[in-house]
Amino acid sequence: MRFLLILALVSVLYSQPVGLPRPAPNTDTWVPIYTSSVTSRQVSFQAPRPIVTSGKIYTFGSYLLQVEKDSGIHVIDYSNRTAPVKTGFIRSMLCSEMAVKGQQLYINNFDDLVILDISNMTNPVEVARVPKAFNLVSTTYPPWSGFFECTDPAKGMVVGWKKEKRDYPKCYR
Repeated sequence: MRFLLILALVSVLYSQPVGLPRPAPNTDTWVPIYTSSVTSRQVSFQAPRPIVTSGKIYTFGSYLLQVEKDSGIHVIDYSNRTAPVKTGFIRSMLCSEMAVKGQQLYINNFDDLVILDISNMTNPVEVARVPKAFNLVSTTYPPWSGFFECTDPAKGMVVGWKKEKRDYPKCYR
């Protein structure tokens, strides 16, 4: 009988993954940020916003364009070089790249290539879109290791991650 009790205890201990932390109440957990696929595919011109995560820059006439990582493009009028003015923001989800040729701005929107006519910089117009032109890095997992809330495609597309306290998260990376 004693042998069976020891055997049961050993099998319970060895049934847990070796080396992985165990979830607990109030655990730091990466939580996905969702958006609808329709909303996420829209590119729009919006009011200026603060620069949070600056990226690449490009000059176009008297404008400076600056990528806001994963959000879009800041439009800055620098005709007065001593006092540049933010004039707007081109919202494009998961935007990380841009190029300009002639009067056209090429950007990524998720995995699509989007071409905007910027002949009127205060009113850029989408003139073409090439769906799935790029390999999109998976957003199924957070880019950092640790506990995370498992993603649910029924809630929409994952566009980012935020850290929150959660009880007993089920996923780990």
